Amino acid sequence: MPPGRFPQPLACAIALAAFLSLRSSPERIAPAGSHADDRATERIAGTVGGPVLVTPHGYGAPLDAGATTIWIWTETPIEPGDRVAVIGRLRTPRGFLDPGSEDRAALVASRGAEWELTASRLDHLGRDDGLVAWAWRAAAQIQRGWTARIDGDDAAAAALRGIVTGDRGRVPHELDQRWRAVGIYHVLSVSGLHLAVVAGLAFALLRRLLAASPWGGRIRPARWAAPVALALAILYTLITGGQLATIRALIVVSIVMVAQMLDRPVRLVDALGVAAIMILLWRPQDLFDPSFQLSFTAALTLALRPRMRGSWIRRWLVGGLSTSAWVALTTAPITALHFHQVAAGGVIGNLVLTPIVELVALPLGLAGVLLGSLGAPLVTVGVWIVARVDQLAGLVAHAVPVGTIALGSRPLVIVLVVLSLWLASRERRSRWGLVLWAALCCGWLFGRSPPPHDTLRVTFLDVGQGDAALVELPGGTTWLVDAGGVASTRTIDAATAPGTMITRTLELYGHDAIDLAIVSHPHPDHYLGLAALDVAVRELWAVTDGETPGPTGGLPSFEQVVASLAERGTYLGHPRLGSIHTSDGVELAVLAPRWQPFAGAPPQLAADPVRSVNDNSLVVAIRYAGRTLLFTGDIESEGEEALVEAGLSHVDIVKVAHHGSPTSSSPAFVEATSPAYAVISCGVANAFGFPSEAVLTRWRAAGARIERTDLDGAITVIIGADGSLDVERFAP
Repeated sequence: MPPGRFPQPLACAIALAAFLSLRSSPERIAPAGSHADDRATERIAGTVGGPVLVTPHGYGAPLDAGATTIWIWTETPIEPGDRVAVIGRLRTPRGFLDPGSEDRAALVASRGAEWELTASRLDHLGRDDGLVAWAWRAAAQIQRGWTARIDGDDAAAAALRGIVTGDRGRVPHELDQRWRAVGIYHVLSVSGLHLAVVAGLAFALLRRLLAASPWGGRIRPARWAAPVALALAILYTLITGGQLATIRALIVVSIVMVAQMLDRPVRLVDALGVAAIMILLWRPQDLFDPSFQLSFTAALTLALRPRMRGSWIRRWLVGGLSTSAWVALTTAPITALHFHQVAAGGVIGNLVLTPIVELVALPLGLAGVLLGSLGAPLVTVGVWIVARVDQLAGLVAHAVPVGTIALGSRPLVIVLVVLSLWLASRERRSRWGLVLWAALCCGWLFGRSPPPHDTLRVTFLDVGQGDAALVELPGGTTWLVDAGGVASTRTIDAATAPGTMITRTLELYGHDAIDLAIVSHPHPDHYLGLAALDVAVRELWAVTDGETPGPTGGLPSFEQVVASLAERGTYLGHPRLGSIHTSDGVELAVLAPRWQPFAGAPPQLAADPVRSVNDNSLVVAIRYAGRTLLFTGDIESEGEEALVEAGLSHVDIVKVAHHGSPTSSSPAFVEATSPAYAVISCGVANAFGFPSEAVLTRWRAAGARIERTDLDGAITVIIGADGSLDVERFAP
């Protein structure tokens, strides 16, 4: 690129991206007669689009419902073009609205949908025999045939199936994690790089064959090879499921091949700019998709890097290592924002392991499936090579583990990426370059969100239908009151997802451990999240009666989760009733459950065998700078009555018991506490109808302002050393 000349297509793409980032989101229109985010079950008819994702837990696909598109999940097999009626609850894709959360709406939008629906039932109504639907179905059948030719249940065979055909259904989690750690996770599916390799190899082979043919001297081989290579690239994109990253690469490949047909030169950076413009005009929401951001940032780094001079060994070793390092650096802010990870091993992985997979294992596997039974030896060699790559990935991952670095500021990420790209494109180093490099390094220091100085910060996290609150003390000590959990699901990952969300928030806030975890009572929506915490828990408080209930469907019981924590070094504490635990100037008082073995006996901290599990919740109060927060678990009227009789008085903030159930928030309890804020943690359009309107009316009448996680996401309370009180909402 000539000095001082910025590529015009790239400039236009950046301007378009800036405009789209400031533009308000278009209003979603629900299908006629349907209502999203309510408790009603809808029946929505439409046509299944392509591609259809096949996962271990079912099928996912876009459903064209006329005025809108819905992303559906179902256990019933479906194909593109199927006309179906799905029955389930229509919902807005929001995920958990917490600090450090992934943008679920952006993920669904990147799949071309506006709504989500998990089908409790699906009825087939017929089939669309149009050309587009037929093409998707034919491609899916070819993909299944190719997948069947890469036989074997071992990890390497599963990985080769993902590399060649895009079917990642049986890739084991352990291999997935190893390849993530060394930055080569992207090759496990048919990525943009795959398509570029396939199209490039096809073009090079066809050009050589035409040049060696009798017509080689009378035609331009490149001009005739390009359309065939482009057609093969389009076919390969369809067969491998038309993944978004592949479609983006297909646009770049198309521009390059058309340039070859017209005998016109084209620069990669110009092709990338044109591709970005076309994609953003076609589907603007892709701008917020992590894969879009990563793929274009990595490709831009490769396009903008100055060429290394010298021998081919120097260009490959020094130039390759330098370019790989710059790709890792320019994409690191994006991975830190979306995934809270930076894979330093990617520098080695992309220099050594990616070429082996892309230039050796992929061509062998692809040739093997195309040749059918004759290609079985090639597939076997491809599987062997992938197995060796996996072994090397394990060694590199052990030597260079993944770093946990969380960035929460999108403007900061943009600054870091732009500055990194500019530094990567410079051929000569200067004093200003060193200054900007220092600024780049310092910028990472502002990526986390610690609490203000000398304050107590309490974040009531959005964990759906459950409870979880993160308490950060002025001195850096961290407490967790309940951990959420989703007992209604059948998979452990979904059931413990709140724990993953808690970990992400801890990373963003700069904590690597929980000093004290408190489980109010052993119900799944309060403890299951502990099973997915990826940080150390130093101490755990809980009160049980030995007969703790547990979820069904193979999900872990409370005892199993506690035992797992104990094996990892968690101390199981047993506080006394009325005891006050002091740390960093913050008091933690234990108020319930209260049990008197016999009349006149002093009450003790133990589960009353006459009361329910909810009424035996561990209730604690946190006091700082003259302010009090009360955590009530799921106590109901009987447990609330015992607290009032014990002398409970005014508090500033109440975590409303039992998610706003009408069995709690009794008039006497509301009057005794009379808080300034009542925080309700509950799921969007939950099946129980919480919070009860009567409960809301009761708290408002007492003068409390109601904060709800189902409406506003995470609720953050900040108490200053002077007693000042501030409340922030994640989604104001």
